[in-house]
Amino acid sequence: MKKRTIRFICLLLALLMIGSLAMPYLARANSTLDKLQQELNGIRDNLNNIKDETERQEANKASLQRQNKIILSQIGELEKGIQTAQETLAQKQLELDQKRRDIQATDDLFQQRLRAMYVMHNSGALSTLLGVNSFEELLTASTTLSRISVSDTELLKKLAAERAQMEADERYIQDRIAELETQLSQQESKKNELAANIQAANSSLTELDAKQEAEEQAYAAKLAEYNAARAQAEAEMGQSSGGEFVGGSFGWPVPGFYNISSPYGWRTLYGKPDFHTGIDIAKSGQIFGATVVSSLPGTVQTVRYGSTGYGYYVIVDHGGGYKTLYGHLSAIYVTPGQAVAQGTPVGAVGSTGNSTGPHLHFEIRAAGQKVDPMQYLKG
Repeated sequence: MKKRTIRFICLLLALLMIGSLAMPYLARANSTLDKLQQELNGIRDNLNNIKDETERQEANKASLQRQNKIILSQIGELEKGIQTAQETLAQKQLELDQKRRDIQATDDLFQQRLRAMYVMHNSGALSTLLGVNSFEELLTASTTLSRISVSDTELLKKLAAERAQMEADERYIQDRIAELETQLSQQESKKNELAANIQAANSSLTELDAKQEAEEQAYAAKLAEYNAARAQAEAEMGQSSGGEFVGGSFGWPVPGFYNISSPYGWRTLYGKPDFHTGIDIAKSGQIFGATVVSSLPGTVQTVRYGSTGYGYYVIVDHGGGYKTLYGHLSAIYVTPGQAVAQGTPVGAVGSTGNSTGPHLHFEIRAAGQKVDPMQYLKG
């Protein structure tokens, strides 16, 4: 019993020494990765701002296009109204010209009759009256002469009244055309203003597209730099940690939760082939926040609070080239260089990084290669 205790203490001291030697390097590596992560976050914030502004400009453009459609419809109705009014005015002017000619012709006939009546009054009227054979004929002849004058006068009055009404109609139609042309001019101005605003929105969207493309390229370059730095840190850390394999069997990383939602190997992700480098342990609605424990004794090599990839994750070095990774955590309970025993809590199940729901992504790495964890897990 005492020998076993001594061996455990020696192993623990060795792990602590390895951790203390690795901590300066871990601090530098984490500092570099933190800086790159902050830069990635800054670029992502820029992309989100560009996305928000693009959505605002697209909504503004859609609103302007709806207004422009209404304006074009109104312009079409005004142009149709002006055309109809102009056709009515042209017809009214033809009718008015004809009415003027009728009045002139009637007036000419009236003047001729007046002159005839004057002559008849001096000569013809006397002979007409002398030629009657009775008093009744005399009255009829006299009345007929007076009625000719009255009839023509009434006709002229009627024609003049019709002409006045037609002239009033003509003025009304002209005023209506002027009013419609004023409205048309106003709508044309609005149409031109909307066209300028739509052009400005298109220019803004073009600029935003260019900015988004530039930011996406910058994000891709920075992400590649981040991944390279992380891979280098992990590789160098693996070389620096060295040590013999701690031995023993790998333990289950989430006690009480044994459902594997995605095994190691090829799968289809978002409609595309994807090689899954570990196993996903999940249970809908229950696993979030569950305790994640170290699968074997070892030293915490990496602690990352990322927003992409594995999200929050921990890597534990077990010596002999064996490491385990615990990804998509919602909380981390350990620090780089910390010695952990098998079953020591390292974090809590979450859904950070590229995750579709709460689960633990668990990897086992042997000699730098990601292997199927199910070949090593006991039970």
